[in-house]
Amino acid sequence: MGRGKWYLTRRRLRAPRIWPLPVVLLGVGLFLSWLFPLIDREVTYLEHELGETFFRYLDAGSMATLLSAVAGGMITLTGLVFTAITLAMQFGGSQLSVRVVPMLQQDWVMRWAMGTFMATFVYTLMISVRLAVGQEDYRPVISMFFAILLSVVCAVLFFALVARVTSTLNSGQLLRHLAAEGRRAVDRTHPGYVAGEPAAEASPGLADPPAAPEVIRLGAPPRRGQILIACHEEGLERLARRTGARIQLVPVFGDFVAQEAPLFLVHPGAKPVRREDLTRCLLFGATYSAGIDPAGALRSFVDIALKALSPGINDPGRAVQCLDHIEDLLVLIAPRLAVRRVTGEPAAFRHRTRSWADYVCIATDEIRHFGATSVQVQRRLRALYATVAEACTREQVAPLRSRLATMDAEVFGQWPQELDRGLARRPDSQGLGTENGDTVGGVRGVPGGPA
Repeated sequence: MGRGKWYLTRRRLRAPRIWPLPVVLLGVGLFLSWLFPLIDREVTYLEHELGETFFRYLDAGSMATLLSAVAGGMITLTGLVFTAITLAMQFGGSQLSVRVVPMLQQDWVMRWAMGTFMATFVYTLMISVRLAVGQEDYRPVISMFFAILLSVVCAVLFFALVARVTSTLNSGQLLRHLAAEGRRAVDRTHPGYVAGEPAAEASPGLADPPAAPEVIRLGAPPRRGQILIACHEEGLERLARRTGARIQLVPVFGDFVAQEAPLFLVHPGAKPVRREDLTRCLLFGATYSAGIDPAGALRSFVDIALKALSPGINDPGRAVQCLDHIEDLLVLIAPRLAVRRVTGEPAAFRHRTRSWADYVCIATDEIRHFGATSVQVQRRLRALYATVAEACTREQVAPLRSRLATMDAEVFGQWPQELDRGLARRPDSQGLGTENGDTVGGVRGVPGGPA
């Protein structure tokens, strides 16, 4: 990616702070509380010049009372917004996954609602104070009309806030949002392929020279966190070729990098490589969330499924919902990993990438272990492996076969009754949609599973 695209990637992946936008809107409210009284004075001066009173039925005392009422209502709504944000983040962190908290933090409705409500409160309060403590020679007509307009905007934002909090507390809608983030991450990290294009191996890169490489460590932890979430590959490639060095990034995306942990292995070239130039091309964060890359999205679904399968919650239905979206992402990833384009020349910068087996492991293994006692989860997992296998090449089917063979071996130890063993061995896209699974009168054929 170029420098412009890297800048946009940094802005997109970094979770914005909650407070800057409300503070800016608060400042705008203070400025408007000074501006509109000036406009009201000009209107009053124009009335004297023309000898005519505009809005003659509006009383200054009634308008001041209305402004005070608006101020009181806005501070109440601001408290409601704070409660809604706290509730949504608490629910997301405790009942779903800590990885969904950055998504809630990036929500524009909550930040705009909190800032607009507080700005309206400060605006109406300051104008009411000016009218109460001073002998003003104008009527706050324009100020009142603008306060009414702000009240209408706040009403719309209140409805939007209620809808957003409701969707956040609805696990189905939240999972769909995470799935959309995951698909965007797949499109960004694994661009689309041409159908029918022959598969090719990725460029192996330059062979390491015999000399021991220089180890570049993280040092002082970054302010925003120590989890590696992105790197500027083109920038590091240009840096390596400009200096004649060979650079290898040690951690993989999603790793927590300790202060003294190795960050780069650098085989020096004609010019020295500065540590600052290397770290400038890295992006760190506090959480490995769904929008970073496909593995982050899969981890988010797995975390939610594991919470659902915990003894305290015991909700295998939610785990099946997670497997629905995991299946969708794996079907999207498989053909893109199968096609590798040869770059032509060996790369001067290298970093570890996840293989297809890695994605299968991340997406299903923990759910397979924690859901071993749930017939619903076992059947849904078998259906997932069967559906994903249809999108895989012959080489990619091996990780699916090995996991199905393990599940077959565990069936006899987990389910002593023949009926339960038969149910657990049948793939079902709904988990327990039908007794016979996805095919009428039999079991759908699965790679490595029962035919």
